[in-house]
Amino acid sequence: MLSSPTAALALKFLFTALALVAAFRVAAWDARGADSMHGAGGALLGALLGAKVGFWIQYPGVWHGDDSSLWMALSGLSVAGACAGGALGLVLASPKQAGALAEAWLAPVLVFLLVLDLGSVTWHLTEPGFGAAAGRWGINFGDGMLRHPVMLYDAAALATLWWAASRAHCAGLAPGLRAAVAGAGCFGLWFLLAFLKPPFGPRLMLESLYPVPRLYPPGWTGEQWICLLALGALGASTAWRAARLPQRE
Repeated sequence: MLSSPTAALALKFLFTALALVAAFRVAAWDARGADSMHGAGGALLGALLGAKVGFWIQYPGVWHGDDSSLWMALSGLSVAGACAGGALGLVLASPKQAGALAEAWLAPVLVFLLVLDLGSVTWHLTEPGFGAAAGRWGINFGDGMLRHPVMLYDAAALATLWWAASRAHCAGLAPGLRAAVAGAGCFGLWFLLAFLKPPFGPRLMLESLYPVPRLYPPGWTGEQWICLLALGALGASTAWRAARLPQRE
């Protein structure tokens, strides 16, 4: 499953296209998703910027390495950064409809991320972010080392969130609360999964070939700090929206 950088880039384009098709199909099945595309501009721009900035925060050393590191700096993306940036862009572009739009896009976004997780199995060792060394139950992705299949852990959790969110239709909830809870689940999951990726775990030969994520105080990566900040923002915004709902007698 170990691919060359060129093959990995082609696989990324392929699975990204498949993920987009799957997400739009899910949106088409939901009338809210089909009617809410007018607010996608701010979220899309925020996601693109967040994906790049999040990656550079995670790997600030890519700008000071060789040509392969420069290629990584230009092509690398952060899923946590993309989701945080997309949520921020949505709120800034459509502050009054952000909750309703987040509800409409919840299932498509989860499906998009799920398909990308499954696709990343084929290219995961061509860039940093692969799983750290695991026990006997790990998976060999092409370098002879048993590693944590972090993308499969993530896919299983996203599928569970999708299933739970699709069945959570409770009247009287604050607009966007269901999406906020699912988003908190995603960011909390990514914070924990980061401990199963470099630089945590033993330092092996493959890890030495790629830039090492910088650890910020108190010993967390940039990706983990993005997740924590996003969790705080989600909690604050949800509490604010809930407080603005009319109180029932």
